[in-house]
Amino acid sequence: MTQEELAKKTKEELLSLARELQIKNRSRMKKNELIKALNHIYQQTRTTTEAQAKAAAQNIPPEPVFSAGLSQDRYPPQRSEEARFPLPSSYNETSITVLIRDPFWLYVYWDFSQEVKENLEKEFGAWNRTPLSLKVWEEQESGGIEPGFFNVSVNPATGHWYINVQPNHQYTVELGYFRPSGEFVTLARSNTVITPRATISEVVDEEWMIVEADFRRLYQLAGDPQAGSVELAEAALRRLEREMGSGAVTSLSSPFGQPPAERQFWLVLNTELIIYGATEPTASLTVDGQPVPLRPDGSFTLRMALPDGRKRIPVTARSHDGNDVITITPEVTKETY
Repeated sequence: MTQEELAKKTKEELLSLARELQIKNRSRMKKNELIKALNHIYQQTRTTTEAQAKAAAQNIPPEPVFSAGLSQDRYPPQRSEEARFPLPSSYNETSITVLIRDPFWLYVYWDFSQEVKENLEKEFGAWNRTPLSLKVWEEQESGGIEPGFFNVSVNPATGHWYINVQPNHQYTVELGYFRPSGEFVTLARSNTVITPRATISEVVDEEWMIVEADFRRLYQLAGDPQAGSVELAEAALRRLEREMGSGAVTSLSSPFGQPPAERQFWLVLNTELIIYGATEPTASLTVDGQPVPLRPDGSFTLRMALPDGRKRIPVTARSHDGNDVITITPEVTKETY
């Protein structure tokens, strides 16, 4: 394809061709830059094709083909064999380490110094006769039970073990052995770990900061039929600020406030919408017309109130040079019965 033919195409068509040829940074290029990059690759392709045809006619072995516009002097050389350094079977240090696999299992690994192994071989006659054991100290994180322990016998031929445990507990493991008298001798003590919960978090009173402008917007989204009254709007905003600031749960879609004081049984409900995604880190992003900051990797997350009704939320990303714009508009519907 010639440069004149490329110039007649739209930028979207040029971007499609650049995507097929895997041209880097194509989304940041202007139209003339895209034409220049594509023309460069097409010229190299034509030159390579002509050289191959000429070589085939003269029975000359063809030159290697370099794709994506790479010339022979820029083509990466073959990698030489890297030197390998195998890990030692032992670091000659008596130690034990505990890792958490999940709420119900711990992974433990250990090592012995040569001096400790020789002493145990003398005491028990052979290394494989050593009654090695793990003493697992257990304590509930919430303090509901007294600290206790249990023992796990392990094979001297291995250096690691899986231990079945309980969620939300604190564990420390001692590596040692039992003497003929029944006494446990500790050789090394591990780090302390806390297994994660296996249930939903008990934290339900998190407080979220909402600025004055967001309060007004939440009130408008609630669809109050008397939204024209300034006094009622200010009163609703003060009530919303008081209830959400204290960690209480409120319903933006319900016309009722807190239940009467004389009633002991009651229920209130609220919903929130979480929006997340990612784009180019250098781009600018708006959600429903409001700018949203991006993380260093280009990802973003925000949460907003979700009242009853249908809500369209346009999410627009604009490239750093302003030439590319993408808008995605999810539509969310909520009904409360």
